[in-house]
Amino acid sequence: MDHDTTRYRIELEMLERETALANPRAIELLRSELALALNASYLMALSGGDIQVGAIWRTVPRDGVGRYAVELLLEERRPQMSDDEVSRLVQRELQHAQNASHFLRIAREDFTARLIVRERIVTHEALRAA
Repeated sequence: MDHDTTRYRIELEMLERETALANPRAIELLRSELALALNASYLMALSGGDIQVGAIWRTVPRDGVGRYAVELLLEERRPQMSDDEVSRLVQRELQHAQNASHFLRIAREDFTARLIVRERIVTHEALRAA
């Protein structure tokens, strides 16, 4: 990642397949599903390079529902896009991954995804170059 790195924070809300999972196991499972989707080239419309999955948080606002906040670090393919356009692209790419049966181990059915934060970040490489 270089000075063009962007952080997306995405919120996923889903009916969980296994409602009794503890947070660490549920987060590990979601991280695994995201890795499989990325390896299958889903979400690549967002970035011309690698996409790194950062921190993941989980809350359970009501019985059977999991809400996850997921950080993605990437170099945007089209940084000139508006936040609304990026939000729609994130939703579409995650829907494509769901249609290809990714995330079945964690979600009982399709889940909602929304872009919460989109921000450029300064990396150590960019600071050294400055």
